[in-house]
Amino acid sequence: MPSEPIFTDLVGVMAVITMIPVFFVWLEKKTQWKIFDILPAIIWIFLAPIFLSNLNVIPRSSEIYTTFRSFAVPMFIVIMLLDINIREVMKVAWRGAGVMVLGSFGIVIGAAISFYIFKEGLPENTWRGYGALAGSWIGGTGNLAAVAESLDTPGEMVGMVVLVDNFVYVVYFPIILTCKRWAERFNRFTRVSQKDIDHVFEATADVEKKSKEIHFKDILTLVGFAFTAMLIANRLAGFLPEVEPVLTEGTWAILLVTTLGIALSGTGLSKVPGTMPVAMTLTYIYMTMMGAQADLTKIGGAQFFLIAGFVCIAVHFVFIILGARLFRIDVSMAAVSSVSAVGGAASAPVAAAVHREDLVPVSIMLALIGYGLGNYLGVLTAYLCHLML
Repeated sequence: MPSEPIFTDLVGVMAVITMIPVFFVWLEKKTQWKIFDILPAIIWIFLAPIFLSNLNVIPRSSEIYTTFRSFAVPMFIVIMLLDINIREVMKVAWRGAGVMVLGSFGIVIGAAISFYIFKEGLPENTWRGYGALAGSWIGGTGNLAAVAESLDTPGEMVGMVVLVDNFVYVVYFPIILTCKRWAERFNRFTRVSQKDIDHVFEATADVEKKSKEIHFKDILTLVGFAFTAMLIANRLAGFLPEVEPVLTEGTWAILLVTTLGIALSGTGLSKVPGTMPVAMTLTYIYMTMMGAQADLTKIGGAQFFLIAGFVCIAVHFVFIILGARLFRIDVSMAAVSSVSAVGGAASAPVAAAVHREDLVPVSIMLALIGYGLGNYLGVLTAYLCHLML
């Protein structure tokens, strides 16, 4: 008879679950070991609790996990989306935004194509994983968590998504960083002028910066409005028709809370500091809990999922190139438009700085638009993949 886990109480489980991301985030920051360039902290944050739950240190299933997920996921969605500034993006880089949106749909279509090609070799319920992966590549880790939760994606499938996401990114990101070598040929293909390129630099000079100083009233305000948005979304979701197994009441609640978060970003709440720290704290704790619940004996067909991930990104690149020609943008803006979706707000400024430093504010704004699109298009991807079964 299997023994009971060492920690089963609320305080014990949460102490272990919260200290795992604390340890790896600080380890990555303080040591700057090269291993983190290939396997970033988020992978270790997911893998560590798998071993701890299998070693009976923490439970694999617990009401603690269920309760936390029920409020943390919609909460970080609302808080994360408050930073979106659609009006500013349209003023500064509407062409780049257009290319990013096309590239995002390229991920949806690429996922559907790759699912159709490899579905015979993929494990059961992979369509849920495809939705989470698309959410991650269009938005970020927060979208991965949100879409996975809305689709009731199993923990082990989330593990596969995290691994595919990061391994494909190891190949993808160097291409983004080095593609400026092809600037002359690329810009000739897209018919962009130097005047168009210079316009972006002029437009970003007046972008308003949010204060980084955080007070307790800011956190209190964010949490209060997040819970209110969750309440409204949950009540409205009960009136909407379900399309099993993709559009359940839970899925509708996530999509509605996403919509409310975007709507609130147009209010004074967008100026409240502390949004990203709070949202990412909840996201990392959520990912740790998903790792604790993963059953590795159910993982199969991972190699097909990895290949499918590369196919998906290849289709995304095609859409980015065609979008660059349609909107007449240069290779640097095209690269930023791509990485703002696939890499999110963490990687976009890095890539932008390598290409042109004046694109750093643009990259952040575009990445935030990706957060807004990620949940909708992630669920759409899952729906398209499920139709092919």
